[in-house]
Amino acid sequence: MKVIAALNGLVSSDVAALYALRYAALFDYTLCLLHVLNPSDRREEVELSMAIAEEAAIHYKVKTERVFLTGEPVLAIRKYLAETRTDTLFCSTRMHRRFFQDSLSEKLSRWSLPANLAVIRVAHVNAVFVTENILLPIREDRLSSQKFAFVSSLAKAFDAATEIYSIHPTGRRKLAAMDTHTARMLFQKINTRLSHYASTLKLLDIPFTIKHALTGREVDQILHHLARHDFQLMIIGGRRLSPFSGFFQENPMERLFWHTPVNTIAFYARDKK
Repeated sequence: MKVIAALNGLVSSDVAALYALRYAALFDYTLCLLHVLNPSDRREEVELSMAIAEEAAIHYKVKTERVFLTGEPVLAIRKYLAETRTDTLFCSTRMHRRFFQDSLSEKLSRWSLPANLAVIRVAHVNAVFVTENILLPIREDRLSSQKFAFVSSLAKAFDAATEIYSIHPTGRRKLAAMDTHTARMLFQKINTRLSHYASTLKLLDIPFTIKHALTGREVDQILHHLARHDFQLMIIGGRRLSPFSGFFQENPMERLFWHTPVNTIAFYARDKK
């Protein structure tokens, strides 16, 4: 089984490769350093990035290999994934005002792939070396087994604590009328529904907490929470064939990726077909 890091010679893709490396080391997978040849990227810079990743891999005793593809990038990568047993493809995004418009990561997120896709927005380069706390925001109890497996794997790989941040969309009037007892009962119900995930985290010896927020402005709430606490990584869910995340209403990925104060991974589960 392989873990793929897509490299283009930029620092952001180097950081994405380091996340891929730690993930690969946890499962003893081969780390594939992949690049699709194109005129906009300098091959010598890409090979330098590969050499840096290979040097880091020695420390974690991870086997590496270099792969250079040609042709239209998305089609070339899809063909390679179809021919290779791959767990997850890690790639960074070149951030623009309109999300990661026209980037390779944006195009890949719209296609069904036979591997998980982890799109990384790098806010702080050095955070990958000091990842101690991971934030996982979800809407109420909506947490898929695939996303949970990915988050818990990264938490284990980095020996990091994890916070599940359950967002409860609530209008102003409903919020104003809600008493403490009603809110507490709501939170307890969600905790019960998440109990099997909590039990798994305990078995994996991963420190974790579950926190709740009642709000009508979900993205603002998450950004506010990030600003007030010490997280180095946030992981959110993505939905294929859509430019936005599946658990928020208004262009959440664009706002979260642009304004996030921490490194953020948008996780797209592999196609089940």
